[in-house]
Amino acid sequence: MYKITIKRLAKNGTLTFTSAGKIITTQCYWNATKKIPAGTYMSCSATTMTRKKNSKGMPREAVFLPNVAGFSEIFIHMGKPPYEKWSDGCIVIDEDKIIKIHNAITPKNGHNVTVVING
Repeated sequence: MYKITIKRLAKNGTLTFTSAGKIITTQCYWNATKKIPAGTYMSCSATTMTRKKNSKGMPREAVFLPNVAGFSEIFIHMGKPPYEKWSDGCIVIDEDKIIKIHNAITPKNGHNVTVVING
């Protein structure tokens, strides 16, 4: 089981990924006018965004959050400054961090990640 906890502050926040002794912490960002509701999202999955590409031209690594009220296709994915421009409701983090998180989660598309958003 994998867990991602997001603590939202005024303009950004902290994302912490935990699994079997592995912890990855990073700053995270979102578009303040389109942020998803705080809550617990079950059955999330490491996946790729086939319509979006990473810096190597490959499908972008991401964590998919299903059943987000008022949104469709919500992800945790990579972004660059200004971070909020990369978000249409999604949570964005630096590319190297999402790659580490994505690589740590097996199997892909396994519905084995819980995402908790506070604040």
